[in-house]
Amino acid sequence: MGTSRTIIAFPLPLLLLALLLLAFAATAEARVVPELFGEDEFQRTCNQVHFRKMCQSLTRLPRVTTPRELLLASMRVAAEKAREAKSRVDEFAARNHEGRPMESILGACSNGYGNVVQTLEEARKIVATRAAAGTQAQADDMNTKLSAAVTSASDCDNAFADFPAIRSPFLPMQRNVYRLVDNVLNIFVVVNQPEHAHKHGH
Repeated sequence: MGTSRTIIAFPLPLLLLALLLLAFAATAEARVVPELFGEDEFQRTCNQVHFRKMCQSLTRLPRVTTPRELLLASMRVAAEKAREAKSRVDEFAARNHEGRPMESILGACSNGYGNVVQTLEEARKIVATRAAAGTQAQADDMNTKLSAAVTSASDCDNAFADFPAIRSPFLPMQRNVYRLVDNVLNIFVVVNQPEHAHKHGH
């Protein structure tokens, strides 16, 4: 004798409701981390920088769950983009045969982005290994270091500005790197405020 099988047919509305509940659960799970670790605090931090959308995009990176980790991520991303910018400038310079003043402009761009990379990597190591906010003197030193990185990030802009007749082939890149580095400085200032440092044990 054949074994009879019973097939249970779910009404279509009930099936749709179940699918909607599953979708809602997945969305809630995806949002739990920022809610647990202070989405509002990230928002307050990013509201105090010049380029907010860039800052907010960093809060969605993996393992960015505190303002301090946001600062470290901003340093890493800015250094990576500055390194890419230096490589692009150097590749362009190797193919360029215009001579001066383009040669000196490209040299200023390359040196500036190289300085950004070096400064941000040094700063990131200090922040990553320091268990606390440090003394006021250490905070002032870091502020000076990051301010220097911002200045270096604008070296390429300034070099081209000295020769208005020469149009930069790197304008979007220049803006992107400068904005990322400027945000690093401002995120540091926010994170180093007493209420942030005390709350997160820095």
